[in-house]
Amino acid sequence: MLSKMLRMTALFDVYGPLLTQRQQEMCRLYYLNDYSLSEISELHGVSRQAIHDALVRSEQAMEEYENQFGLIRCSEARRRQLGELVAALRGVGESIDKALHALGGGPGGDSDCDLSAARTWLAKAVGAVRSCEKVATSMEAGAGLCLGGDHGIDQKEGGL
Repeated sequence: MLSKMLRMTALFDVYGPLLTQRQQEMCRLYYLNDYSLSEISELHGVSRQAIHDALVRSEQAMEEYENQFGLIRCSEARRRQLGELVAALRGVGESIDKALHALGGGPGGDSDCDLSAARTWLAKAVGAVRSCEKVATSMEAGAGLCLGGDHGIDQKEGGL
């Protein structure tokens, strides 16, 4: 029951404007304001059955819109992908942090490596990873999901 209510609320958030004014009002009262069928029927002066029928038609319409457009499905997939991206980038950041500490803390090794330059590049890499995390997190919060164009990391806060 709760999962159906959550799904209908999500569908209403996305596809509600495509419903008639009457359907929008019924859905708003039932799904968002937690009114019972009886309470809605009293408010509108119609039978419980009429309210039930209007809600069923609204649900069917919103499910059909989702079948056609797939905006919720797309959003959920993007959210999962972005969560995986954030986790992966955090792992990369931790690895680079460890490499940075290893380069800076090792006792005098015989290497042609410029430790100063290595530190600088690794610090920039850590910064880029942090920027990627911020971008992915903000996208996950809802910016441009499914509707936006190709917002690559290189267009945001400096990829490598």
